Amino acid sequence: MFRENVAALIKCNNKFLACNRTDHNMWQNVQGGVEKFDKSLRHAIIRETIEELGVKEEDFKIIYQSKFWRRYYFPKEILKRDRFKGNLGQEQMWFLIELNDIKSIHLEKSSGEFQKVKLLNIGEFLNIYSEWKLASFYDFCREINLIKE
Repeated sequence: MFRENVAALIKCNNKFLACNRTDHNMWQNVQGGVEKFDKSLRHAIIRETIEELGVKEEDFKIIYQSKFWRRYYFPKEILKRDRFKGNLGQEQMWFLIELNDIKSIHLEKSSGEFQKVKLLNIGEFLNIYSEWKLASFYDFCREINLIKE
């Protein structure tokens, strides 16, 4: 079984937002599980973006939703966590989001998932991305023509 999840590649000033997790030193995108109360996948990614970055809804806009779901498997250490019990991994719907200004991010007002963020070009981001989630991210980048390989 795969947990339904939404993920966002966030563009700001022609670069992309990399988020460093507080629970382990890994870089990734805003992402999170789709909750029963979410009205839609768009609602879920808006909620996750606000929660994880401490931004307001007017600080960003969704500019693209992927045509495909993408799956990845959890590594063994993640499978042991109670909140992921019964799931082999996550099935993600990806979104491309435009953030108006990086100064609108207020991690001190967020859910605390990330300790820092930075803007990178796509190649730099791919080089530091969480290894076990990389294939899903890479495939989305190919879908939106950020990379050709």
